Amino acid sequence: PPHPGGFRAAAASTAATAAADLPAMSSPIRSSAAVIPTAAEDSSADGRDSSSVLQQECTRLLVEDSGSMGDCAGRRGRAPRWLYASVPVAAVLLVAAAFVSSHQHTTLRAGKVQSEFEVLVETSDEQALEAGKPKVLPDADMMLQSDLMKQAMEQQAGLVESEQKLADLQRTQEEKVEKMQREREAKEAKEKREKKEREEAARKAVAQKKAEAAKKKAEAAKKEADEKQKEEDRKRREAAEKQEQEEPKQESGAGMSMLLGALDEILEGSPPTTTTAPPKTKAHGFEILSNGTCHGHGLFPIAHSSVCSLAASELVLADNTSKVSNATSRPEGCYLEEGKLWFAENEHNQGHGASDDRRQICMTKARKHHEDEQLEKLLGKQAEEKAAVEKRHKEELKKEQEELKKEREERKERREKEKRERAEQKLQKHLDKEERVVQSWENDEKTVPNVTLYCFSLMMPFGYEPGLLHEQKLRGVGIYACDEAVVFSNTTTLMSGEPSPVEVSLIPGSLAVAYGGRWMTALNTGVFNRLWMEVIRLGRYRYHDWVVKVDPDSVFFPSRLRELIRHKSPYNEQQVQRRVEEPNELRCGNCRLNGKEHETCASHVRLWQQEGHTCKKALELTSRDPPNDCGCDCDDFACDLPGSAMYLNNCQWGLHGPIEVLSRRAVATYAAGLPKCVGLLQNPWGEDKFLDQCMQELGVTRANEYSLLSETACGEEPAPCGNSNVAFHPFKSIQSYFTCYEYANKYGQGPASPPVFPDLEAQGDGLGDGMGDIMMKYQEHSI
Repeated sequence: PPHPGGFRAAAASTAATAAADLPAMSSPIRSSAAVIPTAAEDSSADGRDSSSVLQQECTRLLVEDSGSMGDCAGRRGRAPRWLYASVPVAAVLLVAAAFVSSHQHTTLRAGKVQSEFEVLVETSDEQALEAGKPKVLPDADMMLQSDLMKQAMEQQAGLVESEQKLADLQRTQEEKVEKMQREREAKEAKEKREKKEREEAARKAVAQKKAEAAKKKAEAAKKEADEKQKEEDRKRREAAEKQEQEEPKQESGAGMSMLLGALDEILEGSPPTTTTAPPKTKAHGFEILSNGTCHGHGLFPIAHSSVCSLAASELVLADNTSKVSNATSRPEGCYLEEGKLWFAENEHNQGHGASDDRRQICMTKARKHHEDEQLEKLLGKQAEEKAAVEKRHKEELKKEQEELKKEREERKERREKEKRERAEQKLQKHLDKEERVVQSWENDEKTVPNVTLYCFSLMMPFGYEPGLLHEQKLRGVGIYACDEAVVFSNTTTLMSGEPSPVEVSLIPGSLAVAYGGRWMTALNTGVFNRLWMEVIRLGRYRYHDWVVKVDPDSVFFPSRLRELIRHKSPYNEQQVQRRVEEPNELRCGNCRLNGKEHETCASHVRLWQQEGHTCKKALELTSRDPPNDCGCDCDDFACDLPGSAMYLNNCQWGLHGPIEVLSRRAVATYAAGLPKCVGLLQNPWGEDKFLDQCMQELGVTRANEYSLLSETACGEEPAPCGNSNVAFHPFKSIQSYFTCYEYANKYGQGPASPPVFPDLEAQGDGLGDGMGDIMMKYQEHSI
């Protein structure tokens, strides 16, 4: 149990059990076991906590007898003296009990004692660390092993936590990429599907138009074939009439007499009388039957309506246009009914013959053979014409498909060409932009002098800050990567009694502050005003371009700040940057007039400027020896030159204290104008807001640069430090600090880092020969 008496109770219980099991053992061992008090006895003496009693006892021994320091080993943050005395006794009793109890029972009891010992050591160590009291280091080997083990466990836990966060971040990024990929693929599939549907609709429309055109062409061809058939029928009739005229004329005499009679009538002046040839019952292989069937008379029924019309013409019938009938109980094929010509098409009339009111028209075998041949020729011709029409239709359809395919290919080529042109323009614009960035960067490298930084931190003489700054110094990172770095504190000795692990410059007064305001922040304006006054008194900042105040738990990259100031306007403008070296000897500190020693020379110079004097005249007046004036030896740096003083605002909600970046002239303006800001001290502000408001009160240029800081208090998530910021806050342990530092070095870059160009060659693949010049230019530019 996590209580100092827990081990003692376990030891007493173990001793009692062993004594009961071994009645024959020697009395010294039993008496030694009986001497060990229980936890209840230890704590019931005067009603106080056992650990407090032990602590007071150890302190008394250390004060009265220095030789008792070894006996108090472990009492200040470790186990008490009686713990080490009871361990051998418990071990002897456990070995003796092994002869009676089973081996398993002994092993479990020994494991229990050992685990309680470890819990006791670790718990008491944590209690001592939380108390924050100075520790004496007795029994160094055991304490060193315990500390090393604890540090290793803490580092491993921090490393596992960092790896878990990195894995979670990577998994989140991969999920976002996969989601975007799926959305893009779904969008592309949808576009392809819509495109396919549009093309299919277009194809159907074209096919429908072609089908309608083919139908019209087929109707026209059919009409043309019908007209040709009628023409052929007419020609056959004419041929039949001609043949009939060439046959031997049996009635030539009668005809001659009729002709002579007609001639006489003409000669007598009377109009001739016209006679119509009587219909025939048999002519040119056709015959009209009044009864019976065609087969019964050795003839054949007519099987086609056009042949029926031809037969009527050959037989000189009044009606020679056959009409189709689909009724039943009609003669098969062609027949006459009441002087009208009909063709029975219904197959149920097969085998029917003539009747009283319907006469059947038949044809001979020779005529049937002749008509079959004509019909076959006609059908063959129609089939040829149909095949020709279909062939022509197929050729036209094929031609239209080829034209449509060609049109699609041309449209595709145009789209690809436009796509290539757009890609070429995009790449060309990107390349032009990169060239401009590189030219600007190179121009800054040539024209803007190298930026020097004066960095400092305020260290509390206890807690995590001394160790964290010491590790930064060993690795040369943070403020120790600046051109000049200073650590300020109010003592060179830590509260533990140990010397400070880093060199410090002392500031007077206490560093203790109250907490208050809307957000219950540290009301540390007074402390940091003393800090700034000490920075100004030392004067080392005057030999650098920019001054940077950094909290110890801010992961700070000076190289990124240098790049930002050199390559971004307005920080790299001439009136902000230093151009002329300061004199080595200047007496431009505080005024030497009696009663004015607390005022700076710069404030007196600017008082003369406010009265209307130029900078040069104000410097001359201030340089007069007391009692005429302050006797200051200053340069134009002490003058008020608008536009040359600037500080960077690092958060959208106002300046935050983890990193404060001021130009050298802004520091001088702050020093000279601080009396104007006395009225702001009544507000419950932290030093960062006071500095922000005072700078604005003094007219110092405020430049918003949110890439300066990534901080939780500014609404951001700094871990795992992969963003392009100059500083990340807060990281209070060595493990978390350098995990952030290494990740930022490996995966991140500064807000104004050298231009890094993406792989444009991959974007240019498949764009054709037109990209040759651009890609060659890009490769030369990349080299």
